[in-house]
Amino acid sequence: MVITEKITEEIVTDAELSNFQKSLGLPIPIAYCQFLKLHNGGRPNPSSFEFKNADGKLERSRIHYFFGLHSGRVGNLRSQFETYHDRIPLGLLPVATDPFGNLILLKLIAKPDGPVFFWDHENEGEDEPTWENVFQINPSFEDFTKSLA
Repeated sequence: MVITEKITEEIVTDAELSNFQKSLGLPIPIAYCQFLKLHNGGRPNPSSFEFKNADGKLERSRIHYFFGLHSGRVGNLRSQFETYHDRIPLGLLPVATDPFGNLILLKLIAKPDGPVFFWDHENEGEDEPTWENVFQINPSFEDFTKSLA
């Protein structure tokens, strides 16, 4: 995977990552921290991925862009978390979006890597976040980025 279009020129520091992690109250997987320090978001190529929906059918989508830690408005990781934290299950962080407004989520865990999920906004719960519209894509962020086709 290559980032073909940056969303910011800002570089993520260890201090920024630490402060963001403290604001989340949960650890950010090491693999994702490394990704932020290397790329800080942007449009990947290749960008397509597959996952199984609730019916077990294989679906396909693509990354529109990864979010980053920066001061801009578009693709800002902090603002995405603030926007969606009460709409997605606890312990998940929005790390990217597809072209249709669905999210790619990362499980926040104190391990080197965490599983990656697809969040279908069309089937969002009305009152509280639910797992009924969340589907695992890959067991780790590293596997996810390597599987993009």
